[in-house]
This record gives sequence, C-alpha cells and structure tokens, in this order.
Amino acid sequence: MLTVPPGQDSQWLQFGLRTMTPGLHTVTVRAFHRGTFLGELRAQVSVQPGTPARDGLPRTAPLTSLAFDPGEVTLQVLKGADGAYSFQLLSETTYAPESFRLLAGDSQGARERIYDELRRTAAAAGQPGGADQGAARRRLVNLGVQLWATAVPDAVRRQFWEEIGHVTSLTVLGEHDVVPWELLYPLDGHQEGDGFLAEWLPVVRRVFGQDRVRELSLSSAAFVVPPGSPPEAEREVLALRARLGASVTDGGTLTRRAAVSDLIDEGLHGLLHFACHNSFTSAGSHVTMADGPFDPIDLAYATHSGALRATHPLVFFNACRSAGEIDWFSTSLGWAPQFLRAGAGAFVGTLWPVRSDSALLFADTFYERLVTAGQSLGQASLDARRALRDHGGDPTWLAYAVYGSPAARAATPERSVART
Repeated sequence: MLTVPPGQDSQWLQFGLRTMTPGLHTVTVRAFHRGTFLGELRAQVSVQPGTPARDGLPRTAPLTSLAFDPGEVTLQVLKGADGAYSFQLLSETTYAPESFRLLAGDSQGARERIYDELRRTAAAAGQPGGADQGAARRRLVNLGVQLWATAVPDAVRRQFWEEIGHVTSLTVLGEHDVVPWELLYPLDGHQEGDGFLAEWLPVVRRVFGQDRVRELSLSSAAFVVPPGSPPEAEREVLALRARLGASVTDGGTLTRRAAVSDLIDEGLHGLLHFACHNSFTSAGSHVTMADGPFDPIDLAYATHSGALRATHPLVFFNACRSAGEIDWFSTSLGWAPQFLRAGAGAFVGTLWPVRSDSALLFADTFYERLVTAGQSLGQASLDARRALRDHGGDPTWLAYAVYGSPAARAATPERSVART
C-alpha cells in the first residue's frame, strides 16, 4: 500500500521488470482509487542483450483528482501478445487478473454476425408486419445471455455477483473491442439481474490514453450535417438547439470537411454533434462531406498534438456504426479512440446501423437528462436507453457506446451562473 499525503509527494515505489524478448517495449502504470480510474503513465523501454542499464529521463503524469465515485466498478480488459485476454475487476476489492482465451480465436467474426443480426432486427422493426416486439426481446435476451456465459470468464462473473449489492456504474477499460458490453445479460442459475447490463446500470467505456474528465463544459455547440444526411437530421439539430437554449453559443451547421478539421485542430469548445450517415467497412469509417470524405485519419494531428485537452469537449456522433474500429498498424483506428486521445471529455457513438427515428429519440432524451435535468453522463445514457427500449422491438437502445466518466456532468453558461 502506498500513502499519498495531501500536497506532498509519496515515497518511491521501485519495480523490477523482466522481458522475454529484446526490442522496444511499452510499460504502462495505471492508478485507481477503488473502482475509479484516476490516470495513467506510459513509457517505452529499449532492451538489448549485453547492453548496460542506464537511468532514463523522469516521466510524470498528472492526476487531476484523487476523488473516487462510490459504487463505480471498472472491468479492465487487456489483450496479450499471445492473443489471450486478461480480465480484471477493480472495485473496493482488487481482484487478480483472469486470463481468458476465446474459443473462436479472434472475436471479430462472431461480433460481426451479432451486429448484422441486430441491424436486420432494427430494419424489420420499422416495417409494417415487422417482428413481434416480444419475440424480438426474447431473441435479444438469448443473445445477451449467451455472450455473458461465453465471453466473460467464470471467475469474473462470480466476482460481479459478489460486488453487485453496492455497484452504481460499470466502466469497461480497454483498447480492444472484445465484446459488445452493452448487450450482456447477466444470468447464472438463480442469479439474474434487472435485464441487460446497460438497462440495469450505467455502462460506459474508456480507452487507454483518455483523460479523466468530471465536468463537460457546453459553452458552445456546433453541428455537422453534410449534404445527403437523413431527413431527421435537421429536426434533430433544431430540437437540440432548443434544448441547449440561448446561453450556449451556436457554432453553426458545418457541411465541409475543412471547416470541421479547422474547428478541431484549433481546440474545439463545448459540443460537437454529428447528425449524418457514417459509412463503415473493413477499410474503416468515413463521413461524406461537401468537399470530400472525412475519416478518423483526419484527426491524427489533433490526436498527437492533444488539441482538445485544454477544452475537453463532448462529441456525439449520431450516425451508423460510429463507434466501430479497424486495426491500424499497432493500434485501433476509429472515431471514438481518435477523439478521446485528442482530449475529448466524452464520446457517444453507435456500434451498428441504427434507425433515424430511434436515433432522434435517444439523442433528445440524452440531452434532456444531461443538460436540462443536470444528470451525470452515466445516468443520462441509462435513461435514454430506457426511453427507447420499448420502441417497437428496435434494438437501437443497445447500440449506443458511451465513453467517459460515468459521474461527469455538463456545465452550461446558465448552470455555471446559477452555481455561482
């Protein structure tokens, strides 16, 4: 145990590390307070046989707050070089990591089959004579139960049931999209939760390298609606402008890639809301703007310069498959990790294609809870899911992936004045 006195440095902790192979290796140190992630530090170490050890330059990482959120539990998921996954549940009890190898090897094929079925279910729900709502719910439940039983290690499931009496939110921390976590339906014999994990608890995600942000400043809002966007997009933006009110500066509607890139690279303030189509293939995502395609690589400058770390905006990508990722050399490339590593305070996107009317309802409820009612990011997303779950058998309410601190709250100029 390490004691950190107020306003002072703690004692040193010294670790001895051994590598099995020479070359360049990354060492990561993460700090948690009970189940709440506080921050991380990464350093690269070069190891060669017969080379004498030498001291490197000191490396530091700021911890903006040591406060923890009571009841938050973090599930840390790491992928090893051998393809096995390590699952570790962190709460008031720090459980040992559990090594787990998927029977099917790479999870991508199974995940894509699930997403394809959910896409077809969403499309059928909007058609006359579509799938029966009860039958659609039963199918979703069976998918969720099967995922829980086969994609989460037995030991982690037991730990979850031991902790559940005081859990208020679940954060999944990891680089690799192993499981559609929002679709999990906890069931082990006589132990059954109150439905899907994401309709029972606030479920949020976190990627490595993402800042811990507890206040989302919504001093301004800009909207991305390129030509050819869904018919409901303009209605969505009108509703959102009314929801935010006159105290939030209107940054206008953006239709060109250059305008969006300039806004991001210069340090976006407040909210950036996308209401558009997003094309997702094995080659990656892109949004067709008036002056050409806009894709996650266009965020590389912002990501590596930390363009958004001073402002920590909220990015809501209300488009099809906007939380999807592809492999890109040594990392994953997608809208969520790119925006978050650039410094975004929170990101909301979708895991599979969604219906436009459902997307509109989710967004409106989410902003009403977050901005008008002053609820936390986790609770606002939970309420938005619940508002949508009985929408004619449409599984869109499970499609949204929310990245950020579950306890983060929005601060508009109007609310800041009221607090003052």
